[in-house]
Amino acid sequence: MKRLHLALLLLVLLAGACDSASEPGESGTRYNMDETAMETRSGVDLTLSYNAGMQKFIGTIHNTTARAVTNVRVEIHPSSGKELGPTPRTSLEPDETKEVTLDASGQRFSWYNVHIELGSGSS
Repeated sequence: MKRLHLALLLLVLLAGACDSASEPGESGTRYNMDETAMETRSGVDLTLSYNAGMQKFIGTIHNTTARAVTNVRVEIHPSSGKELGPTPRTSLEPDETKEVTLDASGQRFSWYNVHIELGSGSS
């Protein structure tokens, strides 16, 4: 019985220590509503902030590599549990920057995390 309890305790501790990211490219970093999210994945930089007056997330994606990057999308995971996005797929040429906007009208949340997707799949 002690071994079973020890094994269960170990599983609980390991689960708590795991990265909270649930999808490829998601850091799991939680941002407060007044914080600017800054994430990078495979040379694509994302900078995103919440505009409370507009009830939108507004920011940019920037390709820092010397090659084109295709099928870039952005998702937001607010504390409410209702995923926002993803944005439409787009391509970025080397050193190109594009604006990103995701509507959050009517949503209530206290924090969010973001996630850059690359490629033709969901990853």
